[in-house]
Parts: sequence; structure tokens; C-alpha cells
Amino acid sequence: MGDNVGALSNEQLTRLAQYFDEKVTFSRHIKSKVEEVEPGKAVCHIDVEDVHLNGNGTLHGGVYASLIDNAMGLSVAALVGLRTATIGLDVHFLGAVREGRITCSAEVVHRTRRIATVEAKVHNGEDNLVALGTGTFRIFEKQGDPIV
Repeated sequence: MGDNVGALSNEQLTRLAQYFDEKVTFSRHIKSKVEEVEPGKAVCHIDVEDVHLNGNGTLHGGVYASLIDNAMGLSVAALVGLRTATIGLDVHFLGAVREGRITCSAEVVHRTRRIATVEAKVHNGEDNLVALGTGTFRIFEKQGDPIV
């Protein structure tokens, strides 16, 4: 990855994870939880409930996309220590999920001063790959807390 200048300390990483779990209203609404976060990497999960299902009784594509976006955004924020915003998101739906836990692992694969590119994989409880995502994130250069 190269330049980890700006990467968050362990205390800041803990605060960032708590922020996503407790303060981001949409994350709370979909019940996304942070499992791990370190500079350039993050793992989040959702325990699938009826509210997450579409009309076919399978996990709604927006739930996959939201989980992927959360994990990718966390991985970038933890790496750069600056505010970020999603500017591009691609999701490939590879398998239907009706119940259980889905877990998303995200990793920054490329970074410039202003842009980060991230890959994410979502697995079900049987460790089957059920979704794949890539994202592009704008890095705002103003120093400050990434969770403002």
C-alpha cells in the first residue's frame, strides 16, 4: 500500500468502529456491525432478518450494497485519517441469501492523494462468496477527524 501517513491509531480505530455501530443512523437501521478495522482493511457483518429481504424472500440488493459501502468506507477512513466520500460503487450479486449472517471483508487496493480504490467480498455463513464489490472513494485533504 505504501504511504500509511495518516493511518489511525488503535484508539482512533476503536472510536471509528463505535461511531459506525452507534452513531451512523443508516448503519444502525440495517443493523450493520463492525467486526474488525485496521488501516486499509475492515470487516463488517449483518445478521439477516425479515426486514432485509426483498419480495422474493432473499436478501435485498441494497443491503449487500450498504454493507459493502460501509466496510469499504471504513477501510479507507482507517488508512487515510481524513474524511472520505463514496464516488463510485459496483456490486455483483453472486448468490441468494435468505437467513444467517453475511460478512463483508474490504481492502484498499490502490490509493493516490485524493482517490482510493477498494475491493470487498461478502460471504454467507457457509463461507460461500455471495457478493463482490469495488468502490472509489474521494479523500478530502482537510485534516481532521474522519468521523465528524
